[in-house]
Amino acid sequence: MSSDLVFKNIVVVGLGLIGGSILQSLKSKSFKGSTFGIDSNLSAITQANKLGLIINKDQNIDTDLQNLLVVFSVPALSMSQAIDDLNFKSEDVLYTDTCSVKSSVLEDIKKRKSEFLAKFVLSHPIAGSEKSGISASSSNLFDKKLTIVCPHENNAEEDINKVEGFWQNLGSLTKRLPANNHDDLFAKTSHLPHVISYALMHSIFKDLDDKTFLYSGGSLEGYTRIASSDPVMWKDIMIANEESIVESIKQFKASLEILLDMIQKKDPIELTNFFTSIKVSRDALLSEENN
Repeated sequence: MSSDLVFKNIVVVGLGLIGGSILQSLKSKSFKGSTFGIDSNLSAITQANKLGLIINKDQNIDTDLQNLLVVFSVPALSMSQAIDDLNFKSEDVLYTDTCSVKSSVLEDIKKRKSEFLAKFVLSHPIAGSEKSGISASSSNLFDKKLTIVCPHENNAEEDINKVEGFWQNLGSLTKRLPANNHDDLFAKTSHLPHVISYALMHSIFKDLDDKTFLYSGGSLEGYTRIASSDPVMWKDIMIANEESIVESIKQFKASLEILLDMIQKKDPIELTNFFTSIKVSRDALLSEENN
């Protein structure tokens, strides 16, 4: 673990897949400081303690921890309550989060004391799984994965660097992006694919029921893997980022209509050209990323 990780104490609020993986990674990289965990589910705290991931065995944590980073890893609509429940007295503290919606979190913290706002650096690790809970956590979840950091005008450059250093020490690459741009972008690249996956399974289940995967050959299972993601987390994302997601759904529907029209016209040239243009564009973009 490099010297960039300057914190002596780290508190993870929310001991699910992401929060648990943060702690797993810190342990695997021999973090020399102290780690603590907070969760509304006491059994999650007990499990994390038995795994040697956190010091505390219950919700009681020293409120005067110094050189402290607090990482909120809870569903988007639970952020406000999670912040309200904290009672740290130390002024030597930074805050960050792992939410995949940033605007709603920024709106909430802007209503709070200016000292708290200044010390909250928004972030979003682009890592995860369709599995949930601390039992699904992994020490290498963030390895070579991108973490988006969304600074606001009240953040000091030093604090932004510390949060970036934290994610980099977990193996992540970091990139900065304004909160509003973040939500519009991820509505298209992450939230919409989940919408499509859930909607596709809903459509197929209605027709095929228990025969849904009988003749899929595995492709349907792979394609719809993310429809097994945490329902509470995705309910919160849909509500918190409603405006951008609705716009993305409308754009997708427009593309579906274009393809539907081509299919109904049975025009082989038009269909081939459409599929070829998409394939070429996709292959070229992925090739650039891998080089």
